[in-house]
Amino acid sequence: MPGAELPLAVQLARADNESIRLREVVAMRAEVGSRIRIHGARVGNSERHGEVLETRGEDGGPPYLVRFDDGGESLIFPGPDCELEHQGDAADA
Repeated sequence: MPGAELPLAVQLARADNESIRLREVVAMRAEVGSRIRIHGARVGNSERHGEVLETRGEDGGPPYLVRFDDGGESLIFPGPDCELEHQGDAADA
């Protein structure tokens, strides 16, 4: 396969005409008090909701210490199944 020597991310970003498209990557940023929603990974799994207690990464980046609505706390690195709602977002809607 042409271009197989390139990293997989670059191979996947190739356009039909074989020119490389650059994509903007937006990093998740939270602040203390942000609400987090983690969608169920499988059918039948419920969503988890919680509040960010601490951001341990640089500039609000992960990992986050989260207290979930059921009282449990976890240090998480959010994946594609996570959404953040910042404190002002709900009032703006």
